[in-house]
Amino acid sequence: MFSRRKIVLTCLVIVCTVVAVWGHSHSHEDESPAFKYSKSANEPYKKEKAKKTNESDYDLYVKALSSTIFISIVPFFILFFIPIDGTVEKQPLLKILLSFASGGLLGDAFLHLIPHALVPLEQGAGHSHSHSHSDNSESHGPHDSTVGLGVLGGIITFLVVEKTVRLFDGGHGHSHGPEKKKGDDSKKIRNKEKKHEIKIAGYLNLAADFTHNFTDGLAIGASFIAGNSIGYLTTVTILLHEIPHEIGDFAILVQSGCSRRKAMMLQLLTAFGAISGTVLSIYLQGSGEGIVSALILPFTAGGFIYIATVSVIPELLEGSNKLSQSIKEIAALLAGVYMMVIIAQYE
Repeated sequence: MFSRRKIVLTCLVIVCTVVAVWGHSHSHEDESPAFKYSKSANEPYKKEKAKKTNESDYDLYVKALSSTIFISIVPFFILFFIPIDGTVEKQPLLKILLSFASGGLLGDAFLHLIPHALVPLEQGAGHSHSHSHSDNSESHGPHDSTVGLGVLGGIITFLVVEKTVRLFDGGHGHSHGPEKKKGDDSKKIRNKEKKHEIKIAGYLNLAADFTHNFTDGLAIGASFIAGNSIGYLTTVTILLHEIPHEIGDFAILVQSGCSRRKAMMLQLLTAFGAISGTVLSIYLQGSGEGIVSALILPFTAGGFIYIATVSVIPELLEGSNKLSQSIKEIAALLAGVYMMVIIAQYE
C-alpha cells in the first residue's frame, strides 16, 4: 500500500514537471539560448527605463529652472526699493552704491570666481603639486597658468571692446585739443565724451553679468543632478550672492545714463544667461559643467576686475572733496567686499 501511494505521488510530480517545462518551452518556442541577451528580448525593458528617465529629466528641468527663475525675480523686485536715479540730488547716494558695487565686483572676482576656477585644477593635479613641495631635490613641474591667462584675457578683451567702440563712434576726438575752441564748446565736448565713456562701461557690465549668470545656471543644474537637497542649498547660496550683486549692477547702469526702468529691464534680460546655463548643464548631465566653468569663470573675473578698476573707481575719485562722503564710499566698498567674504564661507 505504501509503495503504491509512493508510486502515484512520483507520477504526479513527473507529470507536473513535464507540463511546466512544456508550457515554458511553448511560450518561448522561438527562443534561442542567447535570446534573453538579445536586443529584441531587452527592448521592452529599455523602453520602460527610457520612460522613467524622461520623467526624471522632466522633474529635474522643472525644479532647476524654477529655482533659476526664482533667484532672478527676487533681486528684480528689490530694485523697486532702491531710491536712486540720474538726478544731481541723488548723486551722493548713487556714488555710495557704486562703491558698494566695486567692492562686490572685486570680492566676487577674487573670492568666488577665481577660487572656483582653481578647484578643478587642484583636484586634477593635487598629488603632483604636494609631491613637488615635499622634496626640494625634485624638479618643479611647469606652473599651470590657465586661470591667470583667463583673467588677463577677460581684462584685455573688455579693453579691446571699449576701444573698438570708441574708434567706430568718433572716440578719436581725444587726440584733438578742445582747448582751442570756446569754453562752452569745450565743456560740451568733454561732457559728451564722459557720458559716452560711462555708457560703454554699463553695457560691458551687462555682458559680464550675463556670463556670470550663465555660470550660476550651470551650478544650479549640476547641483540638482546631484540631489534635491544640494540643489536647494545651492539656490539659496546663489540668491544671497545675487542680491548685492544686482544692486551694484543697477547702480552702474543708472550711472551709465539709463533710466530706472531701462536699467531694471536690462538687468532682467541677463536672467536668460542663468536659464541657458541651467538647461545646458542638465542636458549635459553635469559632465561639461567643470570644463565650461573653468573657461568662463576666469574670463568673467577679468571682466569684473576691469569694470571695477577702470570704470567704477575712477568715477568715485572725481569730485570727491568731502571727507564725510569719502568715508561713506570707502565703507560701502568694504561692505561690498565683506558681503562676498560671508557668502564665500557658506559656498
